[in-house]
Amino acid sequence: MDDLLPAGRPAFDARISLATAMHAQPGVYALLLGSGTSTGVGVPTGWGVVTALVAKVAAAAGEQVPTEADIEQWWAKHGDGAPLGYSALLEALASTPAARRALLASFFEPTPEERAQGVKVPGAAHRAIAQLVARGAVRVIVTTNFDRLIEQALEAEGIFPQVIATPAAIEGMEPLPHARCTVIKLHGDYARTDQLNTVEELSAYVPPLRKLLERVLDEYGLVVSGWSGDWDHGLVAALEGTRSRRYPLFWTSRDELGQLARRLVAQHRAHVITGAAAEQFFPDLVNRLEALDDLADPPLTRAMAVARLKRLLPDPVKHIEVADLFETELRRLRDYLRTLAPWPPTPIPPRCSTPTTRYAAGATP
Repeated sequence: MDDLLPAGRPAFDARISLATAMHAQPGVYALLLGSGTSTGVGVPTGWGVVTALVAKVAAAAGEQVPTEADIEQWWAKHGDGAPLGYSALLEALASTPAARRALLASFFEPTPEERAQGVKVPGAAHRAIAQLVARGAVRVIVTTNFDRLIEQALEAEGIFPQVIATPAAIEGMEPLPHARCTVIKLHGDYARTDQLNTVEELSAYVPPLRKLLERVLDEYGLVVSGWSGDWDHGLVAALEGTRSRRYPLFWTSRDELGQLARRLVAQHRAHVITGAAAEQFFPDLVNRLEALDDLADPPLTRAMAVARLKRLLPDPVKHIEVADLFETELRRLRDYLRTLAPWPPTPIPPRCSTPTTRYAAGATP
């Protein structure tokens, strides 16, 4: 199996290559995000929702709840004859949009208790991705996820992206280079019933969506995170059909890559970063870009330093940067003082002594 990976050993950690490339060419790299970006904060995958819904159907029917391995067989025996999938289940269980949204709310929308625990809310990965967009490093995000955590994290940064969740939205979209951020939801949004979920649905995309995806894959570098490629045959076919890459592809994964992912990596000579969960990888990438910013920044003038200090002080999260700013200025002061010529020692004046005349007792001067 090792022959599926590119030969040779890179000179640097792929994280270094990605950070320097992204810093040198802001906006050139797009993100491809899979379910691994959101499962860390308690959001289920599309198939996880399907299995949970079937369990609800079985329990309500008084049947034994099937295991995940038996779920398709159970549905074939007890279902309505339609293939098992997200859309078919929702249509059968909730016939109106309001009912469907209520049914799905528990999977994607946090309760007050969950919100307090950081469950089903934007996590470290989502917030770091929003920071990448805010600094202009990323402008295009392609995701297979149904949730809205990326959109929520972006809005928290004051960024309101154009969201492409249906093929119909493509027709009037702002061109990718002109939009500050575009989120392309390949499989749809959880609040709609036209999601793509079954193997058959994921085998190919409709022409407008396929054309948009092919454009992203051709014109942008790509950072893959949280996506295995095992089920999304249409997306795999699009990647395989991209014969030439203008910019590199970086593939990050929490675990070792599977057979299909390794094949794509070999085809595109991708840089592989394993052991990189999204919630650690993206904050680390932001830190590396900020380190490159510090290297590229010219020395601050007094006015610039004061302005930066005023900007950082109100935000408790930025107090480490405040400490770094003070340390930088103190270091500059020490370096300046070392350049000065030693001052000559100041001569110590002799003690002033006033001549005194001793007089005998009772004598007058």
